[in-house]
Amino acid sequence: MACGNGYASHGKYKGIAPESHIISVKILDKSGQGNSVHAIAGLKWILDNARKYNIRVVNLSIGTNDRKPNIPLMDAVNTLWYQGIVVIAAAGNPDGKRNYLPAPSISPRIITVGAWEDKFLYQTGTHGNSIFRKDTPSPPDIWAPGENIISVLSPDYCFDLQNRDTKKVVDEHYIKMSGTSMATPMVSGTAALMLEKYPNLTSDGLKRKLLYSCRQQVPPDQQGLLNIQACLA
Repeated sequence: MACGNGYASHGKYKGIAPESHIISVKILDKSGQGNSVHAIAGLKWILDNARKYNIRVVNLSIGTNDRKPNIPLMDAVNTLWYQGIVVIAAAGNPDGKRNYLPAPSISPRIITVGAWEDKFLYQTGTHGNSIFRKDTPSPPDIWAPGENIISVLSPDYCFDLQNRDTKKVVDEHYIKMSGTSMATPMVSGTAALMLEKYPNLTSDGLKRKLLYSCRQQVPPDQQGLLNIQACLA
């Protein structure tokens, strides 16, 4: 979604910035579980290797259940940000009750992404959809497409033939998925394009331009929708 080159689809499914490169940093185990210690270690690796691999954007399609700021994790994010590395994180996977942003998304030194579809803005995750209420103290910074996004299907992915997952599979290489974890790479790919066109943008400068370029807010008192064309104008 961020920078896929569409090779497996013969160019049909490409990412936002297909000429960018992915540096994959593993912080979760085979079951998709992890903790802040692993996340901090991964962020430190990025910091130590940023110059070697020319890392300018970090995509965090992960989250925690921490309502209070996780200071070590926030410090790791802030350090990357101040070193000119833009950090973009998913708003999280709510259970229908939560009305707050978890760490590290709550950090002001991060771009937090919510997901949207044509009908309404929402946070969404594997446990169902939840409208992000107007009275949310700290809503996401920006909204991006997050419904039925075609993503790469892992060869290790297992699904029940009696499960709805079968309807999501596009072919042997791709699957449709929804959630803020799908919306976040849309913004990360856009950030990569912005840095390609404006290589001297600081993290704060990129965030300002990204948010000021948003499409009309829906509803009017919420944050705006991603507008890639305006970001590159």
